Amino acid sequence: MHSRISVNTLCLPPALLAGQIEAIAQLGAAGITPDLGQLIEAGIEGAIRHLRDSGMAVAGLTHRAFGFASPQETADARARLFATIDIAARLDATCVIMTTGGRGTLGWSEAADRFAEAMAPCSEQARAAGVMLGIETTSHLYADVSITHRLADAVTLAGMAGIAPIPDLFACWVDADIDVALTQAAPVTPMVQVSDYVLGDRGLPCRAVPGDGAIPWQRIAAQLTGAGFCGWFDLEIIGPRLLAEGAASGINRAAAHIGNLLDRATRANEST
Repeated sequence: MHSRISVNTLCLPPALLAGQIEAIAQLGAAGITPDLGQLIEAGIEGAIRHLRDSGMAVAGLTHRAFGFASPQETADARARLFATIDIAARLDATCVIMTTGGRGTLGWSEAADRFAEAMAPCSEQARAAGVMLGIETTSHLYADVSITHRLADAVTLAGMAGIAPIPDLFACWVDADIDVALTQAAPVTPMVQVSDYVLGDRGLPCRAVPGDGAIPWQRIAAQLTGAGFCGWFDLEIIGPRLLAEGAASGINRAAAHIGNLLDRATRANEST
């Protein structure tokens, strides 16, 4: 498996974290992205030992939603994120992945200002700890936990908050300005989340193995590489398509496809 490919534990059927770590290590992955809830369920100290002993890098730690709709929500969100930053630092995790939290009745600009203000102490602590915070793009169907659905909006908001955008291409590959946004994100993002979409699928989760759907990964890999992206390609394939095939088979096919595209893009970039 290519050294820049990581596997998100969401790809696997629900199981204890120790078993998922072992399964992903057996696939030959260089990196793993677990969920904070899994670490808490397993016990933080034991989970940290399992992850360190696996030999894999922790590409990311999924924190899920922040929150800024009220002063109390902001205070609670900061306390939770402070704790996650400490865990991520102990794991040498490349980044903490999160969504912004919902905006309620706020317009986008006001919500963005509030999020950036709420995030400021956390981004300062993360920089001191050597951990990168990132906000991912999400489907508009998750508007209750996010205000960044277009990649351009994630790039803008991340810049305001002093953190990084994380492109989940499943959510934003159809953006009208995706090429510009990818070029802007490439030098500053630690991770791109990788899956595919088969035209006609309607119900979430409906992610497919890269190469099986319509997302133009060959063009995207070339564009990201040419624009200076040097982070992780994190496989995040969720839904019945992968379950029907079997996680190991689908993950291996995804890794082979993306690894091949990445090698080709790297060679093309070096020859120019």
